[in-house]
Amino acid sequence: MAGENLKTLAQEGDAEAQYKIGLNYIYGNDVPKDASKAAECFGMAAEQGYLPARRELGILLASGEGVEQDMDKAVQYLSEAADNLDPSALYHLGIMYEHGIGVPKDMQKCVRMLAYAAEMGYPGAEIDAERVDKILYEERRAKLRARPLLHLQISDVDVEAACCKPMLDKLLNEEIVFIDSYKGPALLGEDEDGMDAVLDACPFCGKPVQIIPRDTKF
Repeated sequence: MAGENLKTLAQEGDAEAQYKIGLNYIYGNDVPKDASKAAECFGMAAEQGYLPARRELGILLASGEGVEQDMDKAVQYLSEAADNLDPSALYHLGIMYEHGIGVPKDMQKCVRMLAYAAEMGYPGAEIDAERVDKILYEERRAKLRARPLLHLQISDVDVEAACCKPMLDKLLNEEIVFIDSYKGPALLGEDEDGMDAVLDACPFCGKPVQIIPRDTKF
């Protein structure tokens, strides 16, 4: 679609054409940059349920660029697109979770979304995913070192406590890692043959893996 044909289709209500004209206004392709006109075009396509337009409108609604800021709608539109594995939506929503913009701050959700976006090749997502993962790694190290060696406990998002010094060392060195498996949260280590295996108990002291609420007080 190009030029007058694109404009005609947009005027006739073609959602894809409306979306593409919106992009032209965002990037200044053949027209002056105009976030307000872009938001108007995205809005028309978004009303028809066109997912890419809802994503782009969500980004503008979150920033308030060219349109009155509306975080509730921004999160709604970006979440819809993210649920359909749209890499741009995953990236932008991930950054919002990192800083608690429009959503509760949640670094675990942030890194997962950034990682998904990175896997799909979204520019900059891999760098940001690695940056946030490093933050989480340092927080995990500090948390595990500060907690008593009594029980082997995990929450729905991370390792929460170690049961003994050998297990603590394995966790700190990431030789045993937390995973979100199809059966739920778990710890992944190795069996006697050196193959990956989900652990039901500590291989050193025998304490069972306990799943606890994320906000448990220690």
